[in-house]
Amino acid sequence: MITSEQFIKLETLFDYYNKELFDGKLNDCLINMSRLKGANGFFSPERWKNKEKNIHEISLTPQGLDREEKDWQATLVHEMVHLWQNDFGKPSRANYHNKEWANKMEEIGLIPSSTGFAGGKKTGQKMIHYVDVNGRFIKAFNALKEKKINCKPNPEMTLIKKTDNSKTKYICSCKNKVWGKPDLSIKCLICGSDFKQVEKDN
Repeated sequence: MITSEQFIKLETLFDYYNKELFDGKLNDCLINMSRLKGANGFFSPERWKNKEKNIHEISLTPQGLDREEKDWQATLVHEMVHLWQNDFGKPSRANYHNKEWANKMEEIGLIPSSTGFAGGKKTGQKMIHYVDVNGRFIKAFNALKEKKINCKPNPEMTLIKKTDNSKTKYICSCKNKVWGKPDLSIKCLICGSDFKQVEKDN
């Protein structure tokens, strides 16, 4: 079944990186998929509960999975560092990435950066990372690949990217161009002709 195939693979990855990078110490976590604009993933502490305890959630966004395997798996591990800090460290205010988090990221082979490149700030409200080419994460990732374990959710399925219809190109007789919402009725003040919607931008 499509649903079980997808989430079993995510759980397999969580368990694998928990063992390889966190000595198997991370607590149970629900791995979820959820859309959040501008993010590839996020951590939500104590979002679920059962009779025994509260359970954390890590969500990966579908658009974030539509990247190279190394990159989206690094996002999963990035969020696992948030889980580690929540249970074993001292997290700062919501969504702030502090020095403790940054140090743990570097320890496991992901370099925090406000820009995603070398030289960016290592702490802050909105943080991304880049992969240490000699770090523990890339070694664990390569070992996973060498075992020929394909953990990309539903590898035969591709995310359908919706076209952004908020901006449509129009052109008039004198070749002036404007952009606006679909089905606009506008006239060029220079040549007096109506702007025609351009179906494809060649």
